[in-house]
Amino acid sequence: MTASQPLNILIVEDDFADATIVITQVKALGWSYRVVNTVQAARAACSNTAYDLVVLDRMLEDAEEGLALLNWFKALESAAPGVLVASRLGSSSDHVEALDLGADDYINKPYDGEVLHARLRALARRLSGIRVPESVDVWEDLEVRFMNRSALWRGQQIALRPQSFDVLAVLVAAKGEYVSREALWHQVWASYKNLPPQDTVLNTAISRLRRGFADVAEAPRVESDRLGYRLKLSSPSE
Repeated sequence: MTASQPLNILIVEDDFADATIVITQVKALGWSYRVVNTVQAARAACSNTAYDLVVLDRMLEDAEEGLALLNWFKALESAAPGVLVASRLGSSSDHVEALDLGADDYINKPYDGEVLHARLRALARRLSGIRVPESVDVWEDLEVRFMNRSALWRGQQIALRPQSFDVLAVLVAAKGEYVSREALWHQVWASYKNLPPQDTVLNTAISRLRRGFADVAEAPRVESDRLGYRLKLSSPSE
């Protein structure tokens, strides 16, 4: 990767004026971008798109500290994008905290457009390649991590057997839509593709997945009817 190559940038910012300044500089560099205003939205964006660089505010709309995204990247134990933290929290300790968590650079607000432009170009030169989470699926507060075959709901680990993980991965990919018994069978039990869905095996797997959710507060529910199975997420108010 060189500074002349167009990059894909994620701007995590809830202040319109500040986001506009970043967008202006990103456009001047000929890069593509997307803007989100919460850490949760950033997680979802990074799980679905290969971003080269994240410009990360710390004080965001949902009150979740922006540095939580750096902790999330570390927990994945896989590749992550470069990160430029941009904040009005400008003390030396603020800088050290972010850099220790894995940020590549830190710039104080209010922005100087020319300085921001130079920082972005310098980061582009330093980044050796796209460093995005390659093996995570995020749906609202539910994360499925394929590298270590684990899942979390609102940050809490869900106890899953290997087969339960495979079932969950298929249901999460459907994002609340029904997955037929036939489709679930052929995706999870691919080595038995010549067999029709085995009711006992399917029912046991679904029961084990439900038991995995049992100890998790406000956990998703596995719903079933003639259409098949789907995940129903619990809202914070439920």
